[in-house]
Amino acid sequence: MTDGIIERDGEQVIFRYERRLARPLDAAWHAVTDPAEIERWGGARTELDLRPGGQFVSHHQGGHRVEDRVLRAEPPHLFEHTYFKDVNPGAVVTWRLQKADTGALLTFTHRLPMDDVRAAAEGIAAGDDPRTILARNGAGWHHVLDMLGAYLSGQSLPWSPQEQQALQRHYATLIP
Repeated sequence: MTDGIIERDGEQVIFRYERRLARPLDAAWHAVTDPAEIERWGGARTELDLRPGGQFVSHHQGGHRVEDRVLRAEPPHLFEHTYFKDVNPGAVVTWRLQKADTGALLTFTHRLPMDDVRAAAEGIAAGDDPRTILARNGAGWHHVLDMLGAYLSGQSLPWSPQEQQALQRHYATLIP
């Protein structure tokens, strides 16, 4: 398990992860920006116009459609986009890739304003306190990045609700 870290910068929470990916830089870039590749490792059908201002749409279970915007794209090193902008209008996700000795190094960040967390606690995540929401986000990104790493290594990643709960409890301990 490669833990992420959770930092506070005033009213912003920043989730930060590093993953060493077992594929060259171009293959890693392709995996995080090509809709067919994203669906293979992430499980959600995706539409992506990889230009600043372009749409980044993901189709989740139950027909839930999430529409975001590309903020920056600098192939093969930087991909930045909004994240669930209807729920988290201030959230920004950044995928930074660089060449590494044995593949690529991914530095992933998700910046989330506490105003968005509080709004979620009163809306879509009603009944959850901000700490629970942040722990769920931390655990969720951890799992997403593990799925990407497994895919690029040619492995499968078994997963269960119990593993999700354990990871969420773990990330609750990392919240500043």
